[in-house]
Formats: sequence, C-alpha cells, structure tokens
Amino acid sequence: MKQYMIVLLLGHVLGDFYTQTEETAKKKESRFLWVLIHSFSYLGTMASISLMILPGNAIYLSLTAAFCHFVIDTGKFFYLESLTSKKKKTPEKERIIFCVDQILHFSSLLVISYILASQHIQSLKWQIITDFFDTAHISFEVTAAWILALLIVHKPMNLMIQKMLLIYKPMDRPGEMKRNRNAGRLIGTLERMIMLILISRGQYSAAGLVLTAKSIARYDRISKDQDFAEYYLLGTLMSTAGAILCSRFLII
Repeated sequence: MKQYMIVLLLGHVLGDFYTQTEETAKKKESRFLWVLIHSFSYLGTMASISLMILPGNAIYLSLTAAFCHFVIDTGKFFYLESLTSKKKKTPEKERIIFCVDQILHFSSLLVISYILASQHIQSLKWQIITDFFDTAHISFEVTAAWILALLIVHKPMNLMIQKMLLIYKPMDRPGEMKRNRNAGRLIGTLERMIMLILISRGQYSAAGLVLTAKSIARYDRISKDQDFAEYYLLGTLMSTAGAILCSRFLII
C-alpha cells in the first residue's frame, strides 16, 4: 500500500504545488474556469507519474485521483465564493480552508491506495526502469520516497507554514517584506533538507546545529522584538516537526 501512496502523493504534490503557480491559485478563487484548467493540469501530472509505476492501470488511477481532486476543489471554490460575497473571508478561515483542503486530498489518495492494495493489483514498472534500478542496486521505492520527501519540505511545507502563521506575522517595513519572505522560505527549505539527511543517518544531535545557526542569524531581532521572537519560534518548531514527520513516515 505504501508504494501506491508514494506514487499518488508524488503526483499530487507536483500537480497541486509545483505545476500550479500562485497566480493560478488566486484565479481559481474567482473564476471556475481556472478550477477546470487546474484539474486537467493535475490529471496530466498524475498520469505522467502513475505511468512510471502502473502502466497497465495508470489511466484508471489517474482519472480517479483527478476526479476526486476536481470535486474537492469545486467545493472549495463555491465555499470561498460564499465567503467573499458575505465579506467573511479572514486569515483564520483561510488557514482552516487550506488544512481541510489538503486533508481531504490526502484522505482521497489514501482510500485509492487502500483499494489498490486490497485488490492485490500488481505493481508494474516499465522494464527499462526496473533494469536501471536493479543494475544500479538502488531501491526504486526508497528513491521515490526521498524525491517525495524533498519535494514536500520545499514548496508545500513553506506554503503550509505561511498559512498557519498568517495571523501571527509581525509587520515588516514595506521594502523588506518581499525580501524577508523569499529569504525565509529558502532558509526554511535548506533547514528541512539538511535535517532530513541528518535524521536519516541517525545524527539527531547534529540536527541541533542547524537550528543554532539559524537562530544566530536572527539573534539581534529576536532579542529586541518579542512578537517576532514568538513568530520565529513557532515557524522553527513547525519546520522541525515537518522534517521529522517526513523522515519518519517516508524515509526511515
């Protein structure tokens, strides 16, 4: 069941986070046409990933996952439309919507994976892919899990942390806002990637060095701004928890 879930999550992460731009995500909230465009893009991404693992069943797998994604996004669109018309869209509700949306997507993929596993559908790979990994003495499942983990700790986790901390973010000076956001995202991504590698090697104590280095860079502002210190600590703890969960459920 795990291999099916890894494949579906790869397709979901690429289709929902990497092939979808911030501009597309915003347009989806105001025009249903963009929900349809995104759904077809998601279907193409899911089909491409699925074909590498289940060439004989990829079309059914992709169509089922894409249909569930379309249904969830459609429900989200009409709910957001009702909030906008009533002027009730708040950062708190935006955070809840994001979490519920991803939980529903994850649950649908989990159900599809369970059905595939329970029916004992053989996991087929293209012979050229099988030969390559056998020759290189590399586990395909482990490689796919690492790729998925690295993809998750970048854009999806940056976006999740941003949404979760939206109501706690202290005000920046206008000229620094974009620069701080981009630098913070890059630092967070590198932090989680390094922690993934260290945890996978059993170097738990070394992971603390990453957090120490990050804190030194922001020490001056942390010591002088209580609001920023709390915001920084929340972000760091969420980032660390995300790296630990990814390593625990995907790699270790």
